[in-house]
Amino acid sequence: MSFLVFLKSFLFIRDKDLNSNFDQYIYQVTGGTIQMGVIETIKRQEREKGLQKGLQTGLEKGKADGKREEAIAIALEFKKMGLPIADIAKGTGLSVEEIEKLS
Repeated sequence: MSFLVFLKSFLFIRDKDLNSNFDQYIYQVTGGTIQMGVIETIKRQEREKGLQKGLQTGLEKGKADGKREEAIAIALEFKKMGLPIADIAKGTGLSVEEIEKLS
């Protein structure tokens, strides 16, 4: 996409509609400024990709941690109720060793 900004500096498109569409697309891609250079555009795009990847990774880790905490809480309650540890492990996905350590 940053290549489009570079091209816009050197190309003239005779078709008014095509030129207008091209300008609008570049305006969207560059965040509203055609004056943004190629390097700045690339940096901004890569930063945005990094932020999105970081957010996605954080969300996935948070969900996994939450599911694990829930499984531990359930296992602890079942253990207090006197259910067999093997059954608790089977139902929660925790290992027998993990359940035995719960108090």
